Amino acid sequence: MLYFLGRSHNESFHLFQLGRVASEGIRIFSETGASDVLDELSQGEGGVYDEFIAPAIPKGVGRAEAEFFVDGNHSRVSLISRVVPSPDWFIGIDGYDLCSNGRWIDSVTIEVDPLDAGTDSGLTFTSPNWATEPRGAVKRLTPRQPNHPASSFYYSDRETLPPIASFQFLKVKEYELSEVFHHPETEISNNDVMEPPTRPVETNLKSASSAFSSMSKPVVEKDRTNNVIDYVPYAEKKKKDIAGEKKKKLKKIRPPRDCIVSEWSSWTPCSKTCGLGEMTRSRTVLMHARRGGRPCPPLKEATWCGSARSCGRNYFNWG
Repeated sequence: MLYFLGRSHNESFHLFQLGRVASEGIRIFSETGASDVLDELSQGEGGVYDEFIAPAIPKGVGRAEAEFFVDGNHSRVSLISRVVPSPDWFIGIDGYDLCSNGRWIDSVTIEVDPLDAGTDSGLTFTSPNWATEPRGAVKRLTPRQPNHPASSFYYSDRETLPPIASFQFLKVKEYELSEVFHHPETEISNNDVMEPPTRPVETNLKSASSAFSSMSKPVVEKDRTNNVIDYVPYAEKKKKDIAGEKKKKLKKIRPPRDCIVSEWSSWTPCSKTCGLGEMTRSRTVLMHARRGGRPCPPLKEATWCGSARSCGRNYFNWG
């Protein structure tokens, strides 16, 4: 199993969707494991709040973990891992909401089936490249899908496949708003009713992700009050304030994070040994920009190389 790649996000973002044609980023990731295109599409845009990576499981049964943050406006999580080897198969979760009825879920385990990206028509784990034209939709692999005896998942005597992996999300830490704001008495009439928010407004979660026949842990511990927002009606709060001083709470402040990239690689050899060619070099993203930080610079660079001087005499004999 390849490493896990995940995003926390709002409801507008989708890493992939069952029944929909896979994006180019998903095609490349499911076929080769390269995530460059997916990374470029989540530089703090498109509803993405945080992203995380869990290490690969080399073979057989194993477990991998990662941590990520969510808040009340970005309470969903999506993740994907490529099945290795395979034509274009992967496992993943699309937009699971970790907030239910205004409260963060303490723990949940989700079992998943293998998925087909619909970009390669190979039937077995070690099938050669066989591009699907036009591309099909992302679909779940079953004992009869693909309906061919040569398929690695074909079992004529079964209705369903056993889960290939499970993901466990565990709440690690939960943060509250640092203050509860009140209006002056003159602004509140007898008929005014102040309702608490229906969703956590500013809550960060840490969590971890799981793997092949094992579990991962997206997690968050509860605070002293066991609430996301410490809501106290105004009249009751006023009585308590007369007797003592207001207690200040620490507020976690996460500053902007700039993108960090590696050093440039060495230049590749010239693409042509005779005439004008091209050399390239590249670098990789070590840490993506978050919360308004400086986005990543270009990851690839090219320059011209070579000349006609390196060609033999026959090169100029066009007659």
